[in-house]
Amino acid sequence: MKKLSLILTGILTALILIGSAYAKFAKPSEAIQYRKAVMVLIQQHFKEMGAVVKGKSDYDKETFSANADVLKMLATLPWEAFTTSGSDKGKTSMSSSVFKKKAQFLELTENFETATAELAATAQGGDLKAIRGQFGKVAQICGSCHKNFQK
Repeated sequence: MKKLSLILTGILTALILIGSAYAKFAKPSEAIQYRKAVMVLIQQHFKEMGAVVKGKSDYDKETFSANADVLKMLATLPWEAFTTSGSDKGKTSMSSSVFKKKAQFLELTENFETATAELAATAQGGDLKAIRGQFGKVAQICGSCHKNFQK
């Protein structure tokens, strides 16, 4: 099962990287759809790691590290889709404050990318206490962004 998970993660990573290279959006609705898809993937991997951090699932270093690596990669993808003009309208929870406070938004996205990279590195070490601390930092950044930039 773990091997299948790693293979699927690799395939998913390749597809997303290929897709991100062409992530120019002709319409705001395409940007919304793209970022929603990426955020669903982020949420899924974060939720799986959260269950481990909270003690609701057993810790397996290989599985946790794989999720952290995927999260690190996903963390680089959705930001252009948030800053596409008009993508704050329609079926989205994104607030127009992304455009009004773009520098603050971009700072949070950079912090998120850094924190997820640090989580992936920490996960490789296998120290669950350290992992919990870094996971908490990532969660705080998520919460701050959602608080400030969601409707």
